[in-house]
Amino acid sequence: MRFFTRFTILALVVALFGLPQRSPAASFAGLAPCTPVAVEMIDTIDSGNARPGDFFRFQSINAVTAGAGIVIPTHTVGYGVVSVASPAGQHGVSGTLVLEPRYFVLHGQHYGVVLDHRANDLVRNGKSGNLPGYLGAIPIPGVSVAIGAFNYFHHGNNIVVKSGTMFVVFPSDSPSVERCQRAGSP
Repeated sequence: MRFFTRFTILALVVALFGLPQRSPAASFAGLAPCTPVAVEMIDTIDSGNARPGDFFRFQSINAVTAGAGIVIPTHTVGYGVVSVASPAGQHGVSGTLVLEPRYFVLHGQHYGVVLDHRANDLVRNGKSGNLPGYLGAIPIPGVSVAIGAFNYFHHGNNIVVKSGTMFVVFPSDSPSVERCQRAGSP
């Protein structure tokens, strides 16, 4: 499973470097790139049916201001992409989901955003549901065989990111936002 995840991420990185360069997205005038913007999911994403490349929607929770003006109104819709999606499988393999917010749409323009990894995590794994291996050490005949059989034949759990799940983004897709991830303040 880890090999598959690493291979998928590597393939995505290679594919992204092969894409033609695009012009940069518009930037929010008067707003510092490290300004945290609270957002929530509009769509529900399930690792059981999501596919890499699928889009999802999110929206701003509160208005974001700069001085006396509103820069990002309440309920401004944004879009993101499912970067990695792997459904749960046999042998207790849990589902995996990696979501990447990309941009807000405001006045017909795309305004790039970056996920604040310090405050939230849209990289999730479901639970395997396996019984602990140490239970197999119980000195009762047949218990370890039953536990091993259960762990082998049952299905893992998918991960679901529900509508209303809150997270934080930075209102810029500039490489300078990397310092926001490391620093404690703008």
